[in-house]
Amino acid sequence: MTYVKLKNLFEEQSLLNDINGILNWDMATYMPQKSRNQRVRQIQKILDYKKSIFDQIKKKELFKKINDSILSPEDKLNLNLMKDKFEYFDFIPYEYIKKKTSLAILCEGEWRKAKLKSNFNLVKKSFKKLVDVIKIESEILSQKKDKTKYDCLLSKYDRSLTSSRITKIFSRIESFLKKNIPSILEKQRSYKTISFTENLSESEQFELSKDFMKKLGFDFSRGRIDKSSHPFCGGSSEDIRITTRYNHADSFSCFDALMHETGHAIYEQGLPKKWLHQPLGSSGGMSLHESQSLFIEMQIIKSLQVSHLIEKIIKNNFGKKNPTWNQENIYRNRKQVKKNYIRVDADEVHYPLHIMHRFKIEKKIIEEDFDVMFLPELWNQEFYNIFNIKVDSDQNGCLQDIHWFGGDFGYFPTYSIGAFIAAQIFDCIKKQNPKLENDLKKGNFLPIINWLKKNIHNHGNYYKIDELLLNVTGEKLNLKYFEKHITDRYLKEKK
Repeated sequence: MTYVKLKNLFEEQSLLNDINGILNWDMATYMPQKSRNQRVRQIQKILDYKKSIFDQIKKKELFKKINDSILSPEDKLNLNLMKDKFEYFDFIPYEYIKKKTSLAILCEGEWRKAKLKSNFNLVKKSFKKLVDVIKIESEILSQKKDKTKYDCLLSKYDRSLTSSRITKIFSRIESFLKKNIPSILEKQRSYKTISFTENLSESEQFELSKDFMKKLGFDFSRGRIDKSSHPFCGGSSEDIRITTRYNHADSFSCFDALMHETGHAIYEQGLPKKWLHQPLGSSGGMSLHESQSLFIEMQIIKSLQVSHLIEKIIKNNFGKKNPTWNQENIYRNRKQVKKNYIRVDADEVHYPLHIMHRFKIEKKIIEEDFDVMFLPELWNQEFYNIFNIKVDSDQNGCLQDIHWFGGDFGYFPTYSIGAFIAAQIFDCIKKQNPKLENDLKKGNFLPIINWLKKNIHNHGNYYKIDELLLNVTGEKLNLKYFEKHITDRYLKEKK
């Protein structure tokens, strides 16, 4: 049967992606500094194998030979998702795919050095070469798919989104935040928050993180944690690799990063096994992926109830008796709202503004052909327009994120869409589980995780965002839940 042949070929392609994932994890953690050129050749060889699979599909005209009327609804969707993946290799000349891959690896390596020295000039030539190829890619896809160039890049990360929809969503949220931030800051000035006089050590941060990861159901027999300069969740289907970074001046920097990445990891570990290595068995786009990480990090772990559990563990396991380590002080310290240069360290109120900032820049680069040789100037001006503060260095500015220097344009909006989805999901869970607050205090996360697995994870890539949320919560994506979450946590809490 032709469809079975296609499934076998896409399983091969998925396994090659798994190998690629492990190589990328190694490149971000333990790979020797001078091994990058060899890694380029290794990953290009994997690309060659993937290309041969798609060439075989094209030569044998497998898609044309399938009678999809005899397929189940799941198999029909899997077939359509296969076509989407095939089209990319069919539309884009292979020389550009290989060039983009090698440039992304080399540019990312130069970015690491540039960030360390806070000097964009050290990476700008490589970055321009990479962006030029991405612009060519977006132009080709735009002509083939009759979409805007930026929308073509965006759809690689989420088939549910368009830039016009994101613009409308961000416009509403920006107005909401800018209207309420002054009131939030005024309310927080009235709090009796005590700064931590001591910080958790690196080993204590790691121990606290691992304790919570186990409570959240992360399977350490199918995953591990390592250090990198930028936290991420990668690896392969059955071998999840999480990385984090430590900040000795912040007791919860490592912890929060790992909670975020654990949300990604649990999602990956909860995807439907019957569709493993098929497009339908992958995640439902990066917005849903980010909704799972932000659900764990923001909705659950940064709640007042879980702060009670954090206090208990810190006092019992680490012997911290200082009065600063009480649940209310932990909670209020961890939800302080203040402007920050760095996206990954931003509070959840300012975080969407960081994403809007990047969204505007990405569109200027792709749609308006902005010259990225002058990226710091554009970054700094747009940052000032939103935050009214001047960026003091490239490290705190355009070099802070790895995404663009690894070739990822169109990814950033999914972070905030994920936050909006997470708030809607959490509201639904609260209505369905009257014991939720007590479960959170005790660290009994199993009912929540089981709910996520049943209603989100187990569907894989079957639904688009609105379809899934309509089935699960009774509504399409509705921004009122994020607005309610911010209002309840930051404006209605008693002093």
